[in-house]
Amino acid sequence: MEKTHLQSSADILMSSSSYQRDALTPPRPPLKPNQVGQVVLYGVPIVSLVIDERERLCLAQISNTLLKNYSYNEIHNRRVALGITCVQCTPVQLEILRRAGAMPISSRRCGMITKREAERLCKSFLGENSPPKLPDNFAFDVTHECAWCRGNFIPARYNSSRAKCIKCSFCNMYFSPNKFIFHSHRTPDAKYTQPDAANFNSWRRHLKLSDKVPADELVYAWEDVKAMFNGGSRKRALPSSGPCSSMAAMKG
Repeated sequence: MEKTHLQSSADILMSSSSYQRDALTPPRPPLKPNQVGQVVLYGVPIVSLVIDERERLCLAQISNTLLKNYSYNEIHNRRVALGITCVQCTPVQLEILRRAGAMPISSRRCGMITKREAERLCKSFLGENSPPKLPDNFAFDVTHECAWCRGNFIPARYNSSRAKCIKCSFCNMYFSPNKFIFHSHRTPDAKYTQPDAANFNSWRRHLKLSDKVPADELVYAWEDVKAMFNGGSRKRALPSSGPCSSMAAMKG
C-alpha cells in the first residue's frame, strides 16, 4: 500500500501573511491591572479591560452591537462550539465597565473574552470562514482524552462537517471529527471521559493539538479550521448556565 507523507507543524513554515508577525512592530507598553482601553472590531469601538495581564472585551457589549441581529442562544451556542470561555468580572471590574459605558447600571455580571476570541466569534457570524492556506499534504497532530487516541487531522479532506478527515495513528482508519472522539485505543493510564454526544459540535472542545505548547501560527490555523462548518447547536441553554448569562437580559 502506498504511503502518503503528511507534513506536520514541525515540517512547514507558515507562509500566509495572516500568520506572519510584523518584526518592525514596536513592543507594547506593559498592561496594568484593570486598565481600560478600546478595541475596534468591524468598525465598532468595544471597551476593553485588562484582566490577569490580558486585554479582554465585554461580550455583552459585542452582543448588543455587532451581533445584535442574533439571539442569546445563537451566540452562546456558537461561543461554546468554538471553545471560547468567558472570564467573570469582579464587582470592582464591573463598576469600571459601567462607568466606561460598556454595561448598564442595572447589570450584575459580565463575561469577558480576549480580543482574539472576540474576532473569532464575530467572524463566525459576520465574516467568511474560508479555510486557512495550508499545503495540501499538511496535517494537524491531534489527540483526545475521551479515552485516549491520537491522529492526523487533514484539512484538505475536511470538506464537510461529516468528512472523514482524521486518520488514527494506531489503526490507520479514517473518521469524521465527531466520530473520532468516540474512537479510542486502550492504554494503561487512560481515563475515560464521556463526550457530549448530544452536541454535534462537541469535538471542537474535546479534540486538541498534541503539542502542549504550539506556536501561535499553528493555533490560529487550528482555530480557523475548527470554525469551518460550524452552525452552532440548537440545544437551548439556560441563562444561568455560565458567567456570560447577563448577556441574555441585555439582549432583551
